[in-house]
Amino acid sequence: MTTVLGLVAIELALTLIGVAQSTDQADPMMGFSKQVPLLERHVDEDGKVWMRTAENKLVWFNDQRFPLNKPANTQRIFCLGGSTTFGRPYDDNTSFAGWLREWLPRVDADTNHEVFNAGGVSYASYRVAAVMEELAEYEPDLFIVYTGQNEFLERRTYADFFDQSQAQLWLTGWLNKTRTYRVIDSLVRKKRPPKSDSNSIGLAAEVDERLNHTVGPSDYVRDEEWSNNVRKHFRFNVRRMISIAQSANAKILFVVPASNEKDCSPFKADPADDSFETGQRAFNTGDFETARKAFRLAIDQDICPLRAPSDFAQYIREVPESDDVRVLDFESDLRNLCRDEHGHEILGEEYFLDHVHPTIDAHRQLSRWLISEMHNAGWLAAESIALKELSRETVEDVNRAILGRIDRTTQGIAMRNLAKVMHWAGKFQVAAPRARDAIELLGGDAESQFILADCLRWTGRIDEAVVEFEKGVNAYPTYFRGVQRYGLLLLELGEDDSAREMFSIATLGWPETDPRHWSARFQLAIAHLGVSDFESAYGELQKCHEHNPSDMDVVFALAEASVGIGKTRWRSNCTSEFWLNFQTMLILISILPTRC
Repeated sequence: MTTVLGLVAIELALTLIGVAQSTDQADPMMGFSKQVPLLERHVDEDGKVWMRTAENKLVWFNDQRFPLNKPANTQRIFCLGGSTTFGRPYDDNTSFAGWLREWLPRVDADTNHEVFNAGGVSYASYRVAAVMEELAEYEPDLFIVYTGQNEFLERRTYADFFDQSQAQLWLTGWLNKTRTYRVIDSLVRKKRPPKSDSNSIGLAAEVDERLNHTVGPSDYVRDEEWSNNVRKHFRFNVRRMISIAQSANAKILFVVPASNEKDCSPFKADPADDSFETGQRAFNTGDFETARKAFRLAIDQDICPLRAPSDFAQYIREVPESDDVRVLDFESDLRNLCRDEHGHEILGEEYFLDHVHPTIDAHRQLSRWLISEMHNAGWLAAESIALKELSRETVEDVNRAILGRIDRTTQGIAMRNLAKVMHWAGKFQVAAPRARDAIELLGGDAESQFILADCLRWTGRIDEAVVEFEKGVNAYPTYFRGVQRYGLLLLELGEDDSAREMFSIATLGWPETDPRHWSARFQLAIAHLGVSDFESAYGELQKCHEHNPSDMDVVFALAEASVGIGKTRWRSNCTSEFWLNFQTMLILISILPTRC
């Protein structure tokens, strides 16, 4: 009792002398080794001081700003999360934050609303929480958090943090809110040497995606222990965000994330798992309940999980609500909308541009649901009106304001980039429509044209692929990568003479210092072999062999060309034929020992 009373007395004394409560909600599992602030100070021509997105953060964040000194009668809203919050594949203009910025003055005209989009591309919950720590210093009124999709992107290990009991975690969290803890911790930090022990987990200053260091999702392997710890860390960071908001006397609104289920297969599935195929069959026969369960199982069992698993969504859904903590179930609301509009609750391309990023209209709908949630929670002025009470003219004004800011070229480039990423990841069914969008928005685009054709090729729509490849070759004959891809398709179709034409173009297009030159040259030689033009094949292969003597594909093709020349030119001359075959054997003998 004496100890408790003493601590209370110290806390009261610190309060009286003006020591603030601790807002340091540092993640004990992560040391942000080179953390660079999101915001930087900026003074405009009129001398007004603003906080804006730091220039070196604009690769991952939208260019945003707000006044350093919050004006009176202002509600400051920070929207946090990953690329969905950012507005990908577009930007802030058409994100739910951008829509909120237009709706709020119409429903709550007596309040000044500042909406700052702090969504970071590929940001997972631990990075979102770190951004939230920084923003908590700038008089926030409300945090809106959409997170859960990026938890498995970065390679991370875990120390012994999760071996702590719930009681230990609770006690640490409670102490971290006290002024006494802040004073003691600040004193300890001044004397604490830099962390160098093996249990310290450093996190780079910016996102270092695991996919950036791989050839794609193939690098992912099933690791239950790692996955379970990622899940525990996610739950920890959700609680941590609530604590940060409460320390800043701000409210927090979590959004349950939603994903494309039926129109995006797993990024890496177990060969024995046919959940996605089961879902497709059930959906096509109208068995929507079976389809929904199968599609959801496919997401949950994805070895390369780039969509939030079910338990992530469920954890956010079950966050205890209070006067300053609310949850918007975006996934459930979107399912209900899908049922009304399409007769089923399975989410797909009607609402998503790829695996997770909503369409512009889905962002619009999310913003409306957010406004309704804020209104129902009493977080808007008493005089505010419900969205349904807005006139049709007002709604149309908002639509025009947002859609009028869209630049077709910028949007087309965004679609092209999205098509490239999905094509790279092997998501050809997702990439194809985005490539079509890019072609339409840009009035034609070489890269998008050939991506579309290649996607059709890999999804078995060969006749359509040939048509699109022909369009590409005719319109963009110097886009050598696409021309070469068309040559490969023609080679597969047995149209070797046409393939020779494509590979000849590609060979001339790439300089000899580019590896693609030599791949095109080899493919040209194979096409020559296909039409029994052994002389031409031999000439190309000799150059390839001189460039890379250890390439066994070239060696065996060279042998085939040599034999072909002997059979066709000197069939009656046994000595010459023997000599060519002898040359072939010498080539093979010279290389095989080094390969073995």
